[in-house]
Amino acid sequence: MTSFLSYSGSKSHALKAGLVWAILLGGLLLLAGCQQTGNMEVQPYNRPLSQSDFFADGRSARNFVPGTVSQTDQKVDDPALTGLDANGQPRAGFPVPVTNDLVKRGQERFNIYCVPCHGASGHGDGRVVSFKFPKPPDLLGDEVKELPNGKIFDVITNGTGKMFPYGYRVKAPDRWAVIAYIRAMQLKNGPPTRDLTPEELQQLGK
Repeated sequence: MTSFLSYSGSKSHALKAGLVWAILLGGLLLLAGCQQTGNMEVQPYNRPLSQSDFFADGRSARNFVPGTVSQTDQKVDDPALTGLDANGQPRAGFPVPVTNDLVKRGQERFNIYCVPCHGASGHGDGRVVSFKFPKPPDLLGDEVKELPNGKIFDVITNGTGKMFPYGYRVKAPDRWAVIAYIRAMQLKNGPPTRDLTPEELQQLGK
């Protein structure tokens, strides 16, 4: 008579074997699904300015559809997008109202994008420094305090030195928010622990 232990062991072995086969079969089905003829693996495309048999005029490159608008409806000379004043120089103030909501938005963006290098305190003691990355400038130091806001906007947008550009990931309104938060840290000598007073907001907005 087969003992209970031997029966249980055989059943467990069969379950494990079945699970292995199920996993292998699932993997094969996934691979087959991605490599079917005429699917995602090989797709037709046209090189720039190459000839195309699809369109009557033979051109693969097409004109914009009538009514197409750019990604932004703001002018390229808008100070909120360039950080420059009417004379083409970095502007000193803000092109947007400075509010506690703007400062809080800047703190959120700062914690996401700036803390790894500049540190939560803004003194340039972020995590990257421990990996032998060059220490970035102290955002609360006199050198950065003396920079016009438009210059900081340009640095965030285009990068400088070892800092790479953030313009493609931090939108222009958020860049101004980050600057407002940096100015608030400079004013309070560290991250603000409460909402700024109307007088402090007015001082930041100058």
